Amino acid sequence: MPSTTVHIPDDLLSRIDQVIKEENISRNRFIIQACEQALSSYAGVWPENFFTSELDEKSLNLLEESVLEMEHNIMSRRKSRKIVDICDLS
Repeated sequence: MPSTTVHIPDDLLSRIDQVIKEENISRNRFIIQACEQALSSYAGVWPENFFTSELDEKSLNLLEESVLEMEHNIMSRRKSRKIVDICDLS
């Protein structure tokens, strides 16, 4: 299993040590569980009302045009992959 070094502030490490002592687990196990929990609760979740918009139709059209222009500029500068239209991916 690969390993990594993590620098944890003293106060946080102290709190972790309190929990691992109570739970009778290792620091490593605690950190792995914390990472797994953070990833499972965060992965792919959009903030509430992220897609709601109070923009009028003209502003929405301008935003859409700007996004398409940005997409085109990004994709045209890529060297290692072919240009793919985002709309074709759905």
